Amino acid sequence: MATVFIYNKRYSMPRKVSAYGDTNLTYTFSGNTLPTNPLIPILAKILNEAKKFLQEGSFNYVQINRYKDGYDKIGSHKDNEKDMFPDSAIVTFSFGAERTMIFKRPNFD
Repeated sequence: MATVFIYNKRYSMPRKVSAYGDTNLTYTFSGNTLPTNPLIPILAKILNEAKKFLQEGSFNYVQINRYKDGYDKIGSHKDNEKDMFPDSAIVTFSFGAERTMIFKRPNFD
């Protein structure tokens, strides 16, 4: 099972992750680097829908997370990795069983 490195400690990653997008593009998070696979037609269609919805910017990367059941989850986090441009748009599509996604505003103290 893959692991993540958070606050200097390793944890099991309770999901399967794959990435698709531009050639030679990588994304690094929590000690893991994901190289991209070539974009497949269905993902290109999904990216085009995101472009239509936002009407600005472009998308060059898709990360797919597969959770096996309702007990697998991802913890609270910020999508502010070094591989991302600041203020990049992030679009989430969810397929399969219904799940709750909670967003929190950052503290600017």
